Amino acid sequence: MSEELMKLNPEIENGMATMTPNKIAKIRERMVEMDRANQSLGRKNTQTMNQLMTLTMLTESPYRMMRQCLTQIERKRQAVEEAHFKTMTNRVKIKDLRVKGDELSMIEAAKMEHGEHRNLIYIEGALKEIAVFQEAYDEIRKNHNIPENWDERDAELAEIRHHLRQAFRQAHRDMILQGTITQGNAEYLEQYGVHLQTARNVIAKYIATCEKLIEEGDVPNINHLYEFLDKAVEIFGNEYKHVMAHIGLDDLVRQEYLYRSTK
Repeated sequence: MSEELMKLNPEIENGMATMTPNKIAKIRERMVEMDRANQSLGRKNTQTMNQLMTLTMLTESPYRMMRQCLTQIERKRQAVEEAHFKTMTNRVKIKDLRVKGDELSMIEAAKMEHGEHRNLIYIEGALKEIAVFQEAYDEIRKNHNIPENWDERDAELAEIRHHLRQAFRQAHRDMILQGTITQGNAEYLEQYGVHLQTARNVIAKYIATCEKLIEEGDVPNINHLYEFLDKAVEIFGNEYKHVMAHIGLDDLVRQEYLYRSTK
């Protein structure tokens, strides 16, 4: 396909001042390797970015990561389906153009066929991403001991843990970067029943512990932070109930309005 595309009209090829036929022939030769290498493209992000950035950007919950996988899969599936029906439509148009048989119709048919071929790399890229997110979904589910037939209720019940971890993670970042908890994260903590000064004190002690470890040459890794967030959930995991009582709520999860799978 590259060689066919790069065969310019001889009049055009011979009429260029800089790009002589020999130079164009060299480009044509190199396009074979370019086409081979382009098979690694066709999608916006690498697998590494999708799994270490997209899935962790806004979440601390395996259920949320799985839902993010499902969202990405649905987007890519819609793109593949759209491309499928566009191809079906184009093939009817190509057939009609070839029946017409005039020169302009034949050129338009060739153009549409070429576009269809060029779009294959992006369709394949979408399918690759679907496959990657499917595998990520399965691995997250299995490694967090989540049953195959989990449902909306399971995800809702995991929300408190997620938001507490996320609030303390962001508040920790605030205190490291700015020396205090910013207003947005102060409100975030309070929404889940955590007193701001208590949170600041707990985080300050954790920061002091980390600084001492660093001074002693025992550098804490990311698991150290995860353990701190787990501890925060243990301490503050039921504080949201005070907020519910203050608001006047009896229930946080309305069972009758949730999708439930057959367990």
